Amino acid sequence: MTKIPLVAIVGRVNVGKSTLFNRIIGKPLALVDERPGLTRDRLRKRVEWEDLSFEIMDTGGLFSPDEDQLSEYLRRNIEKGVEEADLVIFLVDLKKGITPYDMEIAEWLRKKGKKVILAANKADVKDKDALEFTALGFGEPVALSSAHGIGVPELLDRVVEELRRQGYRSTPKAERTNKTRISILGRPNVGKSSLLNALVGKEVALTSPIPGTTRDSVDVETEDLIIIDTAGIKRKYKDEIEYYAHIRSRRSLRYAEVGIVVIDATDEITRLDKKIINLVIEEGRGLVVALNKVDLLDKEERKELLPYVSNELAFVHFAPKVFTSARTGEGIELLREMAKKVRDEGYKRVQEGDLLNALEKAANRLAPPTEIYSFKQVASKPPTFKIVSKREIPAHYLRFLERFIREKFDFLGNPIVFRQVRPRRKKG
Repeated sequence: MTKIPLVAIVGRVNVGKSTLFNRIIGKPLALVDERPGLTRDRLRKRVEWEDLSFEIMDTGGLFSPDEDQLSEYLRRNIEKGVEEADLVIFLVDLKKGITPYDMEIAEWLRKKGKKVILAANKADVKDKDALEFTALGFGEPVALSSAHGIGVPELLDRVVEELRRQGYRSTPKAERTNKTRISILGRPNVGKSSLLNALVGKEVALTSPIPGTTRDSVDVETEDLIIIDTAGIKRKYKDEIEYYAHIRSRRSLRYAEVGIVVIDATDEITRLDKKIINLVIEEGRGLVVALNKVDLLDKEERKELLPYVSNELAFVHFAPKVFTSARTGEGIELLREMAKKVRDEGYKRVQEGDLLNALEKAANRLAPPTEIYSFKQVASKPPTFKIVSKREIPAHYLRFLERFIREKFDFLGNPIVFRQVRPRRKKG
């Protein structure tokens, strides 16, 4: 099938559906709160796992009729989502155990005739056995903790396994435009507008929204770049908190492939600079840092700048840093080329055999702390790798693996994500 399958997350209120949705898509799109019933709308996001693309949908929590006067409206809304779905993840709360309403939802799902994968959330709670949920009639549940990411890769394996059983196959990659979609970000007065003008030059056109997205902003297009959502770039803010709130709520980064974060080379790197850089990483986009206004530095100051920046931004050591001057034009062409290079690196896929060879060489350099059974790339944008190992691999060895992967395969300017999976328990 060439259709993109839809997977719906369903369950009663406050079992962690939105947290699981956010964990799967890798970013905080759905609202998460302890108060029940916060998610009223159906949110959908396209994701990729094991070379299969599918849409994941978050739904509002199902209330019992005596708990919420809107329950009937919500139920109809969720029912529509379930009817559209090819697969349902029925999420239950391991901490609370089976409730009468879980049983009612299970019966409701059976009547819908949809394939269901049962997932027991909050598996980080000790002395709780997920097997009691087999009484719901959907087989053995996947035990997970959406808050901590435990068991989520195993759940995604089950989802892809079932979708393949339904006839879905690896989705052909959509053709990408030759133009690189970038978003220019940075705190006030660092020269974003001037840098935009320098990148655009004379050949500029206002374009309509990117196909396949619903947006109100207008983009700027050159021969090789689409600069996303330039609206508001000159807006004034009362303080840094207000500006950061604006940046956080901006939709431009979601539709960009690369975020160019502009930093004033004549000023110290601030906490806000680092926060904005982190937003690009959290969104899984490529990153280029533009050190702007270098024309105002003398020779000695230039010499000291790069070591200072490398130290302050060590957490994004993989991102290119480019000296730029919007006034003189210095570094503008290099910035353009780096943005395109980083974009291409984000789409790169490494074959499993090449990865296993690299893993063997990495193990010869530093032996892994536990046995690794499988290592493969399962997604791009950002590059995502699934590791099946006997025990959880500690953070220091993952950092070593990341350095080794970059040494062998580069992925310039792109964050690398690891998803750890325990081996599937044999039945019987």
